[in-house]
Amino acid sequence: MAVLGNTARLAVRGGASLRLGREWRLAYLLNLPVVLVIVGLIAYPLGYAAWLSLQDVKIGGQGTFVGLANYARLLFDGSARIHSQFWDAVRVTVLYTGGAMLGKFIIGMTAALILNARIKGRNFFRALLFLPWAIPAIVSAYSWKWIYNDINGVLNTLLQQLGFIDRPILFLADPDIAICALLAAVIWQGTPFWTMTFLAGLAAIPSEMYEAAEIDGASTFRSFFAITLPNMAGVIVVTLMLSAIFTTNAIQFPYILTNGGPGNATTTFPLLALIQGLRTYDLGTASTITLIFFPVFGLMIYFLTRRMLRNEEV
Repeated sequence: MAVLGNTARLAVRGGASLRLGREWRLAYLLNLPVVLVIVGLIAYPLGYAAWLSLQDVKIGGQGTFVGLANYARLLFDGSARIHSQFWDAVRVTVLYTGGAMLGKFIIGMTAALILNARIKGRNFFRALLFLPWAIPAIVSAYSWKWIYNDINGVLNTLLQQLGFIDRPILFLADPDIAICALLAAVIWQGTPFWTMTFLAGLAAIPSEMYEAAEIDGASTFRSFFAITLPNMAGVIVVTLMLSAIFTTNAIQFPYILTNGGPGNATTTFPLLALIQGLRTYDLGTASTITLIFFPVFGLMIYFLTRRMLRNEEV
């Protein structure tokens, strides 16, 4: 038996040596920090959150195993208050993320096309446009909160002095316009990222294609749809998925500007999870809210990774 054990160990070592070379021990050692980071920062928190989602547990209390009851309550139990709050948060999240993506795409593409042209002071305007992205999101959120302030905010003061309004507009307290005010701030902060990636995509398109189209009599509008968009499809898809993940998961702007209000008009699902976890102390429900959307983000990350690896192979 001892001989067989030694033979098995030698076979394993020999296989590792053939696959990784003579320094196979060093290879494992060098990969150990990555494994520890993945386990400590991704696998363990994800597994613990999944375990919490199967319990009825409060902060500081003893948990009770309830199986999939938290998921059923969120998704199907119409008598539970959290059920309506959850689906309201889903609706707000879709509107919030979709509106932000649309605004960032339109403004980002327009800015990229302008800054890609040979205009005077192009480098200065590029640096100026990237400034919002360089400012920390928390700082930007508090700046916009001051801008929207109904007493001494810049926007209300300016509109009153110009005679457009007679009394201050409650940008962050009116349920009908709060989401629009929130989107304006988010689009302002995130558009430079889209512009930067679009500029990189535009720089990779050969100028000969535009020259040939111009010789054939194609207008600028036609060249955009026939040359620019098809050649930038990969860049647009990657930027869209990355920005969708960032925007959906970020809570700085909804939390600081409106705190999810008025009512639940601007409560996104990450903010709802935060409220359930830190205000009602319901860790089980909070974990369930985040994990329900995990498959969606998992698929997005999967296709994003495939797309990026495919571009590297090309």
